[in-house]
Amino acid sequence: MKSDWSMDKPVRFKDGNLSIEKSQHQERTKFTSDHSVQQHQTQLIMSAEEVDGKNKEQRRRAIEGGVDITKLCGTKTEETIILKGSAVQCQHKSHLMKKFRFMFEGIAKAGHSTPLNDFYTELFITERGSGEFNKEHEFRLIETAARKLAKEEKHIKCEDIFKPLPEQDQPIRTIMTTGVAGIGKTALTHKFTLDWAEGNANNDIHFTFLLTFRELNLLKGKEFSLVELLNHFFIETKEAEICRNDWYQVVFILDGLDECRHPLDFQNNPIWTDVTRSTSVDVLLTNLIRGDLLPSARIWITTRPEAANKIPAECVGMVTEVRGFTDPQKEEYFRKRFREEKLASTIISHIKKSRSLHIMCHIPVFCWITATVLEDSFKTSKRGEEVPNTVTQMYSHFLRVQCIQGDRKYHGRAETDQHWSSESREIIVSLGKLAFNQLEKGNLIFYEEDLAECGIDIRAASMYSGVFTQIFKEECWLYQDKVFCFVHLSIQEFLAALYVFQSFINTGVNLLSKKNKKKNKKKKTFKNYRLVLYQSAVDMALQSQNGHLDLFLRFLLGLSPETNQIILRGLLGQTGSSSQTYHKTVSYIKKRINENPSPERSINLIHCLNELNDRSLVEEIQQYLTSGSLSRKSLSPTQWSALVFILLSSEAELDVFDLKRFSASEEGLIRLLPVFKASKTSL
Repeated sequence: MKSDWSMDKPVRFKDGNLSIEKSQHQERTKFTSDHSVQQHQTQLIMSAEEVDGKNKEQRRRAIEGGVDITKLCGTKTEETIILKGSAVQCQHKSHLMKKFRFMFEGIAKAGHSTPLNDFYTELFITERGSGEFNKEHEFRLIETAARKLAKEEKHIKCEDIFKPLPEQDQPIRTIMTTGVAGIGKTALTHKFTLDWAEGNANNDIHFTFLLTFRELNLLKGKEFSLVELLNHFFIETKEAEICRNDWYQVVFILDGLDECRHPLDFQNNPIWTDVTRSTSVDVLLTNLIRGDLLPSARIWITTRPEAANKIPAECVGMVTEVRGFTDPQKEEYFRKRFREEKLASTIISHIKKSRSLHIMCHIPVFCWITATVLEDSFKTSKRGEEVPNTVTQMYSHFLRVQCIQGDRKYHGRAETDQHWSSESREIIVSLGKLAFNQLEKGNLIFYEEDLAECGIDIRAASMYSGVFTQIFKEECWLYQDKVFCFVHLSIQEFLAALYVFQSFINTGVNLLSKKNKKKNKKKKTFKNYRLVLYQSAVDMALQSQNGHLDLFLRFLLGLSPETNQIILRGLLGQTGSSSQTYHKTVSYIKKRINENPSPERSINLIHCLNELNDRSLVEEIQQYLTSGSLSRKSLSPTQWSALVFILLSSEAELDVFDLKRFSASEEGLIRLLPVFKASKTSL
């Protein structure tokens, strides 16, 4: 299926102005006919054989994409350039189809591959306004997005990402797509690329180049021309001279801007217009994005929201947002995952009972984690353990399941053996240290030098990724360069919190406090310093400008109740929890809610109370709501935060929000602003 671009003349971007050149349109028309792409390529190659007098064997090889282009065309006439481009396109599409046709849920080493077209569930993509991006943790953004999905918004299909919206009269050169970690941005780019390679969409595009910043980071400090950079990643395109003929319609997809370790110095980098001159990859990227280099190309950038401001607003034509699964799609996912109807219904019912879990399942990766854990929990309920209800419990179960599977597969242990072998404990400590150190730096991907800082060599890291296949993964790029990362940001945050908790329990060291990084194992001081650990964690999270420690804090506090430690028994040992420390921690959190003016931070602290199994604050406000006496009460800042938490956590859709039901004061208006933003209509 063609996009509407093919009905118009291709637009050429040059010197910042949009101009249409008829001659270029005519040549592009030669390149892309109304027939299928494969038929057109075959016809062109057959024509070339007649001209050059090639034999049938060469004809067969050409059709299969193995044509020797240097022999195909001896002179650089207009016709032979077109023939070259067509043959190279055939090879390029074949390469992309092999690369993206199959997809692994979770990661590549975990289980069998599935055809992407069979597995892919369409994501909700919408246009979002320009301007500053929210500086809050992604978990909060997930909650906001879950609300927004219920509203009427324009839905953009994957294949239409470059298609102008009704109010736009020109195609857009640069698109930025934002979305939280694990929402499906990379899968989206794979789907777009595969659809193009198979000839199912965007047939007016001649070449699609998908580059990840993980790959581009490996070229830091090296110099390339744009031509050389393309040849480095897509060697099959070398003979087509794509960048030298600007009548080719080219799309560059730059996936994972948030992982970029190039400076992207738009302000100071020189203007670079020559595609054949070498310079740093950073200069190439900035000039490609702002349109000085290969202005006829179209650019698609994906990123987590917090990194979106790395690109100047004037360089981006439109910003879109991936919202993830709607509520019906969540159910669809679990029913596809579990063929047993009773098990699927039980799991769906359990998720709906927990608002936190239900919101998190908005993210496809969390659906996968939840499915893994709940399948194990319901099938092995004879253990007599509670089914996970909080986020900390969910991730603790997930870690245990992975340890059991790893020990069974690699060490031949039976499922009835202890869950935490010495090998598993050693790996968890090493990965936890890596997770914590890199979380402090804001890194989600790790190279050899990052591993070395944590005392992990490259061979050990490869071994970890082999044992804990669904927690830590290794990716190999060209020339055997390796990149490591956790399967999802939340797994990194959980292991970081677990490492801090373990370090304190085992050694008495508070990794969060510069003053208290010494051993304190005396009984009395140990309890006091445990309280200091929790208090310092709360303070650090509140001081964070972008809330990047919010979920880390929830996990750390969620590990403290003895009821939650049962899941990790054998890994943590004797933790020496005390009710006195527990009550003082709860009191301190409520005190900080009362002092903190930020609604987002206050809401996260109430989530923390939930992880601590303390619901007294929320239950108090619930009673006011039930009795109808809330509007007559004078609420404290802590109680206001609890009210906002309840309203935003409610399953009921906020179609109309009437402030008078709760308060008519100016303070009430300010405190309830997050609810106003989430509702369709406010009175």
